[in-house]
Amino acid sequence: MNRTIRLSLVVLLLLTVTTGCWNLREPDQLAFILAAGLDLNEEGKLEITSQIAVPAAISSGQSPGGSGKKSFVVVSGTGKNVMDAGTNLQTQLPRSLFYAHRQSILIGERLARKGLGSLTDMFIRNPKSEMRSSILVVKDGLAKDVLAIEPLFDPYISTMLVREQVAVGLKPYYYRQFLADALCQATQPILPAVSVLPTKRYIYSGAAILNKDDNLKLVGYLNPKESFLASWIIGRQNSLTVTAPVGAGGDEITLNAKSLSKELQFVMQDPPSMYVMLKGAGFIVENNTKLNPAKDRDLNKIEHALSLSTQEAVQALVEKVQKQYKADVLGFGEYIHREHPYQWKELRSDWTTLFPRLRVTVKVELKVKDPGQTNSSIDSML
Repeated sequence: MNRTIRLSLVVLLLLTVTTGCWNLREPDQLAFILAAGLDLNEEGKLEITSQIAVPAAISSGQSPGGSGKKSFVVVSGTGKNVMDAGTNLQTQLPRSLFYAHRQSILIGERLARKGLGSLTDMFIRNPKSEMRSSILVVKDGLAKDVLAIEPLFDPYISTMLVREQVAVGLKPYYYRQFLADALCQATQPILPAVSVLPTKRYIYSGAAILNKDDNLKLVGYLNPKESFLASWIIGRQNSLTVTAPVGAGGDEITLNAKSLSKELQFVMQDPPSMYVMLKGAGFIVENNTKLNPAKDRDLNKIEHALSLSTQEAVQALVEKVQKQYKADVLGFGEYIHREHPYQWKELRSDWTTLFPRLRVTVKVELKVKDPGQTNSSIDSML
C-alpha cells in the first residue's frame, strides 16, 4: 500500500513539474504571414490582406512567376478593427495565422489619409506581433495590390520591399522605429512609400509624411530625391548618388557619396536658428565634362559644384516641409529636446507654430575620394 501511494505521489509530481509543450503546433498547422496590408475599402470598412507563404512551392523548386504553383497566396478579410478583420480572414484558412515571420506592413493611401492612430494598438499589444516588420505607405493605391504583385527575384514581394530600401541607400524603416517617432515629443514620422505601376510592378516613390498630432493622418509626400535628403538629415541614409551640372556648358558629373554624416547646431534667438552641416565623400561614377579630377583646380571646381547643387536641394527641401507641410520630419525639435532640454521646455508647447518660422541654414560639403577608373572623360579624349 505504501509503495502504491509513493508511486502515485511520484507520478503526480512528474505531471506537475513536467508541463511539456502543451501549446506546440507543428509547422504544417501554421500559415506563415510574410506581409500584411491595411486598406479602407470602397464601403469604408477596414480590410486586412495577408500574404502567406506556400512552403511546398519553394521546396519543389518552382521559380517566382513561373508556370508552377505560386510561392504565396493572398487572402483578405474585413472587420471593425485589425483583429476583427484578422479573425474573419482566419475563417478562410485551414491553418492558424502565424505573425512572427512577418516582414512588411503596407498601408493603403485611403486608410493613411483617415489616420493610423487607432490601428497601432494591436501591433504593440499582441505578443505574436513582429516589431521588426518594415512599414510602408502605398501612394495612390491599395496595399493589397502591392501584395498581389509577382516578385522578380525573390519568392515573396515582402522580401523585395525590405531589400528595395537597402538598394536605394536607405536603412530599413521598421515598425518599432515608427512607434518611436510617433511617441517622441517633436518628430513627425515619415514612412517609405511605393506605388503600383500599370505593368503590375512597383516603384519606390519617396516618403509619406504623417501628422502624429492628428491621428497619424497622411498629409503629403516627398519625392524620392527629397526623401533621400531628409533621410540624410535624420541619419537614415547610408549612401547617396548626386548629379550636378559643372561649368558653363552644363555638362554633368555624378558622385556616389558614402560616409554620410550630419551635424546640427541650435541657437536660441528670435526667431530660433538651426544650422545643418552635411558631409559626404565618395567616387565619381560618371563624368561628362572636360574636367580632370586628377588636377587640383578641376577637382575643387567639381567638389564645389556638387556641394552647392546639393545644398540648394536640401535648402529647398527644408522650406517645403516648413512652409507646405508645417511638419518637423527632420528631427530638429527632437535634437533640441536632447541637446538643449532647458530651452526645449520654453519651445515645446509652441513648437508646431515655431517650426515653420525656424531659421535654417544648410551647408553641404561633398568630397571626391576617388575619380573612378579614369580621370578625364572618354569624350574629351576622342
